Amino acid sequence: MLKISLTVITALVVTGCAVIPEYKFSKAGASEADFHRDKTQCDDEAFSAGNVVRLKYIEARNACLVKKGWSQVAPK
Repeated sequence: MLKISLTVITALVVTGCAVIPEYKFSKAGASEADFHRDKTQCDDEAFSAGNVVRLKYIEARNACLVKKGWSQVAPK
């Protein structure tokens, strides 16, 4: 029974991690500090908009970053 439970839990954790996409952003002339400042502002905006469901929250945050001039780039 314990072996089955551990297998199921492991499968759920691996599946959960695989579902969350990784996002990278770029902006000409911007520093990492600029990104963190804008991301923090966008995190606050996305959260206050009631996008508590994770994927909607991420979509709202990413849309905010794009409005601030950041371009989404494919992760390596």
